[in-house]
Amino acid sequence: METLRLRGTDEQNLRAFAIGAVLFQMNGLLEETGFAWPTARREELRKLLSHTWSVKDEESLHRHLNWLLEEGGQASYRKTEMFLGALSFKDRECYFDRLSSNAALYNHARLVQMYAGKLPRAGIAAWDLGQYVFICRTAHSAGWLEGERALELAKSASQRAQSLYRGWPEFAAAYLAGRQIWTNQPSAEAAKPYVVCVSKLLTDPRSLWKRLEWGMPLEPASE
Repeated sequence: METLRLRGTDEQNLRAFAIGAVLFQMNGLLEETGFAWPTARREELRKLLSHTWSVKDEESLHRHLNWLLEEGGQASYRKTEMFLGALSFKDRECYFDRLSSNAALYNHARLVQMYAGKLPRAGIAAWDLGQYVFICRTAHSAGWLEGERALELAKSASQRAQSLYRGWPEFAAAYLAGRQIWTNQPSAEAAKPYVVCVSKLLTDPRSLWKRLEWGMPLEPASE
């Protein structure tokens, strides 16, 4: 399997993976190494993919990647948002009261309500797409995805993100909301490390998000 190598001069390829920058940084992966995982950590990577995303082999990898594109957390978010939006204030509060004995359902509904009407029309698809790119890169390092295919998929996901959001700030807001809903943790303290990471990506002149334009054209990966 040919190793995918990303260099600082490969701006277009780096831009393809840039929407996964938060997860790359939170996992200690460096731009200087093309977000590559050390070969010695292959088994650890496979455990990470299995535990976090139920990806255990090539078949489950492609199944999960397709799910992130076709449904992802965005589908559940939109369904709950529409349901809550159809309720009156009184009925909505009664619904929350009925959920209070189930922490998972209650937190999900409250988080969706908190973000309802505050996100772009694409909702939390940014989180789905950010995961998608991270999984592509990690699956390549784990030996389950060819390098060129990983790059091709990352470019496609980034092009979709470009069509859904108007810039890095809008993408970032949707990304953070999506991750908070995915973890189902309402506390600001739990979200703080990711908020700090995103803030640096948006403001640090050296970061990928500041150096690479949101609307950079992304050509198909070469065959």
